[in-house]
Amino acid sequence: MKLNLKPGPVLWASAALILAVALIWMIWPRPKAVETVIVDRGLVQQDIVDEGRTRIHDVFAVAAPVAGQLQRIAVEAGDAVVRGQTVAILGPASPALLDARISAQSEAGILAAAAALRSADADLALARHNRDRVRILFDRGYASQAALDTANATVDAALAMRLSRQAALKQAQVAAGTPEGGTGVTTAVKSPVAGRVLQLFQQSETVVPAGAPLLTIGDPAQIEIVAEFLSQDAVLMKPGDEALVEGWGGATPIPARISRIEPYAHTKVSALGVEEQRVNVIARLSHPEQAPALGHGFRVDLRVIISKQANALRVPVDSLVRSGDRWAVFRLIDGKAMLTPVEISSGGDRYRSVQSGLKAGDRIVIFPGDTLHPGDSVRP
Repeated sequence: MKLNLKPGPVLWASAALILAVALIWMIWPRPKAVETVIVDRGLVQQDIVDEGRTRIHDVFAVAAPVAGQLQRIAVEAGDAVVRGQTVAILGPASPALLDARISAQSEAGILAAAAALRSADADLALARHNRDRVRILFDRGYASQAALDTANATVDAALAMRLSRQAALKQAQVAAGTPEGGTGVTTAVKSPVAGRVLQLFQQSETVVPAGAPLLTIGDPAQIEIVAEFLSQDAVLMKPGDEALVEGWGGATPIPARISRIEPYAHTKVSALGVEEQRVNVIARLSHPEQAPALGHGFRVDLRVIISKQANALRVPVDSLVRSGDRWAVFRLIDGKAMLTPVEISSGGDRYRSVQSGLKAGDRIVIFPGDTLHPGDSVRP
């Protein structure tokens, strides 16, 4: 007895049905997985951030008051100094720095001045001797009063000449740098204020001219931030606005306040080669003790708070999309993403406040992308 194993109509129909169900299941639209958030109330603030530098408000440059030989400066950068403390010592330049010609001229000048002084001493001695003779004759009645007056005047003239010759010798010795000229006299350079040494321009022993900068001194407690903002951003700020100092190396931002906005803008070329008008915005730390490590010229970020709303209805900036000339969000309604127009106002990089179109508790899509369309089925 043989069995008939050929497929019958029922088997073919079953296979076709299974295949059709599989195809329908494969092409049936599935809900798209999206990331969602709940519309809530909270802080919404508008702020602008830009790079800045720290600086001490009053920096004093200490310079050499006279030309001379600078002794090695003992203080180091970061050392604390008090007002009136000696920070550098200057002495006359060493005569070894004079060349042979100038040295010979100086020696000849000293010899000439010494000879002139000896001649003046001799003239003074002779004038005094003659005056004494005339006084004796005057006392005995053999000389007149005019003769005595002339003798006294001659002595005074000789004395004045001697003082002049003595001063000329002193000047020649000082020019030559001899010990008689006073090379042991030193000049102490003192700190004008109390603070810390910020920078040393010259520490080793050397000859410096008058007015040469030696070091700078400032008070780290008077530190401030200078940031260059675009002019269109600077006009939104005003003195007294809150600010935050970020990127300074600490774990938390440091509160600050705008103290001054300079009225003069300068042109600066950006990294892309675009000319920009920048304005210096200056902020003072509200609590300088919170940043003891900050010094002069450190790089930081200054975030200026333009406006702040403490309990505003808000949506994340990443949830907003353009719908014509308006803003909109994808709101979840019965498992579908429905495009909902909204009116928004000011805000920052994270949130914008909502004026109309949403209420607290609505669930919306963030990062919708280009593949999400109104009415698509979605799942959070």
